[in-house]
Amino acid sequence: MSSLDPIAAQQRLISSWTGRPLDGRGLLRILNEDGSRPPILWIFNSAKEPIPMAAALGADQPLVFSRSAHLLVRPNDDPVQVSNVLTDYLYQEIKLRFPHVNFDMGTSCQGSRILMRLSNLLREGGIGVGGLCMINCPLPEIVTDLPAFLVYGESDPAHDPFRKDIVVAKERAEKVFSRYKRTMVNAKHGQFYAEGTIRKILAQFEEFSSSKSLESALTASESSSTVG
Repeated sequence: MSSLDPIAAQQRLISSWTGRPLDGRGLLRILNEDGSRPPILWIFNSAKEPIPMAAALGADQPLVFSRSAHLLVRPNDDPVQVSNVLTDYLYQEIKLRFPHVNFDMGTSCQGSRILMRLSNLLREGGIGVGGLCMINCPLPEIVTDLPAFLVYGESDPAHDPFRKDIVVAKERAEKVFSRYKRTMVNAKHGQFYAEGTIRKILAQFEEFSSSKSLESALTASESSSTVG
């Protein structure tokens, strides 16, 4: 376990972030809160990411968000335990404030561990989860059995497991997701939240997450289309 309290450390790191805090520690925040659509839930890595994301979603789409365990794990810490403490906290706060919401969820890079476990906890607690959007993420160890939209950068092959070993990556994705679609964008690490790029990613994610899209998707389908 971390020598620091992960909740207190996270509170310090996120204290200057945008968005209205929904909980007393400020770990769960919201933008576009006057929107009428069901909120989308996101785990960010950087304070610069929520604002372009909220703008790309539009004012009618509330964005509920927190941050990953990035910068919280020291050399002797167990990263899984640190992530689990944060995930458990977020689960309790989300369940308290959004007991009847069906969330689409997403993250990028280092936020995948929290996203995967949180999606399972929410469903176990009676809160619906629709689709997952995972941007430049490793394929998770945690099985979710949810549909996943996987986004990787053309200019960032090192973070794309399908370009390291496509057979292994396909087998893993088929195991952890109920179905998936992989797409490529014209970006590299740190560029996915650029205004034009995130807008196109979100448009494709919404199409993927729609009932019509999910009904017609093949199990473990793969797309090689390029956007951006």
